[in-house]
Amino acid sequence: MEELRKERGGTPPLVARESAAAGRDEVADILLGVLRENLSVQEIGLDDKFYALGGDSLIALRVINDARARGIPLTLRDVMVHQSVRAMLSSPSVAAAPADGNPSEGHGPAGSAAPFSLLAPEDRTRIPEGVQDALPASALQTGMLYLCETSQDPLLYHSMDGWEVAAPFDESSFRTALDALARRHPALRTAFDFGGLSVPAQLVWADARPGLSIERAADADGGAALLRAWCDQQLAAPIDWRSPSLVRCHVVALPGSFHTVLAVHHAILDGWSLSRMAVELMTLYAAARDGADAGLPALSPDVQHDFLSAERAAADSPAAAAHWFRQADAPALLFDAAKHRKTPDADGRVEFALDAALVRSLSGVARMLGVPVKSVALAAHVRALGTWVRRDHDIVTGLVFNTRPPSAGSDLATGLFLNTLPVRFATVDDTWAGLIRAAADAESEGAPHQAYPQAQIVERLGRPPFDVTFNFMHFHAYRELDRLASVPTRGWWRRGKPSFPFHVNVEISGAEGQVRIGFDPAFLARTSVEAYAGTLRRALASLVANPVSPAAPSTPENRGK
Repeated sequence: MEELRKERGGTPPLVARESAAAGRDEVADILLGVLRENLSVQEIGLDDKFYALGGDSLIALRVINDARARGIPLTLRDVMVHQSVRAMLSSPSVAAAPADGNPSEGHGPAGSAAPFSLLAPEDRTRIPEGVQDALPASALQTGMLYLCETSQDPLLYHSMDGWEVAAPFDESSFRTALDALARRHPALRTAFDFGGLSVPAQLVWADARPGLSIERAADADGGAALLRAWCDQQLAAPIDWRSPSLVRCHVVALPGSFHTVLAVHHAILDGWSLSRMAVELMTLYAAARDGADAGLPALSPDVQHDFLSAERAAADSPAAAAHWFRQADAPALLFDAAKHRKTPDADGRVEFALDAALVRSLSGVARMLGVPVKSVALAAHVRALGTWVRRDHDIVTGLVFNTRPPSAGSDLATGLFLNTLPVRFATVDDTWAGLIRAAADAESEGAPHQAYPQAQIVERLGRPPFDVTFNFMHFHAYRELDRLASVPTRGWWRRGKPSFPFHVNVEISGAEGQVRIGFDPAFLARTSVEAYAGTLRRALASLVANPVSPAAPSTPENRGK
């Protein structure tokens, strides 16, 4: 029999099975190691779920990239849907892994990051001298800048990140750090050209630096006054998006500390990118002041190119179009948005804090159900929204998706990698656990189509696809600041103004969190928004108290003006 097998050129069945088993064991060991490294959890079993271990969308990107670097072609769906290593092993992509430690091939468009490669040949001859790269503007960038031009509102999409450093200010080291940051990140050297090329474009200049202004104050009160005055002045000043001056930095130095503000246009940086900028600026500053190496990892040039390629593919996808149209095709919740043609002026604010105990409880519920914390917060928002508008079906809310592509190093890249798309809850489950799982499913089902331009949904519907938006932010990049003992930071704050008439932001930073609700007083009365905020607070408390029990009914709130 053995000679017959040799003659036929076959592998003995038992040997083949043993070889396959050994290969699966090797792949499993690699995946477990990748998860341990990125989740900072030492004991992980084959059936432990990614989200139950504290994973999120950005950590998922790191896991994918590290697995691919080790020869396993893991996908975002493998992590989001299968979650456990045992389940990942049965997915088609992982089952095809060679488990030989060689990096996998064919993930991401080869050569897409070559300068000017995404522009038409005739456009490449029109590029101004001094431009290092030029790419088409994304659909979201184009929409943002169009709204800024038509509204003439200088506050719109103007974001600020501020903090205090509890150490004396060293101007020379700070300038060195800011220059190094600009050389490192193309987003800080980006401007826009909407008339000189065949498509709206973003131009990355080879040599551009953020504007830096410095003031000095004798005491804390004087410093706070200078800081407020600068912020108000900058917010009131129009931004010239045609020049690479879309980032400005201001320092107010005190005798033993200093305040720093980064002011940027949202068209070049999303919230995660802004947090990375702040962390890297402090890392580079500490290194320059201490004469040390900052130790920052190299950045990939592929991420922005890969995202734009993904957006083009999604825009041409019938499956993506059908998915989002099904999500959006429901009656408006708050008002007939088609009647409100002006750009919303959402300068109203209602805020409340999430204490450390509540944040821990929300994380505990997420781990118990094996879902992201974002899904838990989204479920509370949906329940509160339904109670507020007195509707228990067809709840549609805009949801902010992270659109960073699964390219190597995409979690470190800076740019605008967001998209706000509709998610529809045809019914609202009676139990918190059911609603939370429905929220997780809504995001995972939309993830393959998350680069689809929102503008195409608007064009097909003839109206905005939602009148409420929800965004969840967990900026764990700030944890890296704990390593900078020589430049301790405190008092972090953020300001920004989107174009949605009613938007809800849940942000977790460190052990605590905050809910920030923005609204246009011309559309909604403050008392009505405060009623929603109260309903959301009760929903969060109910959720953590009884996560698997039927949700306690809430008193309907009045949303009228």
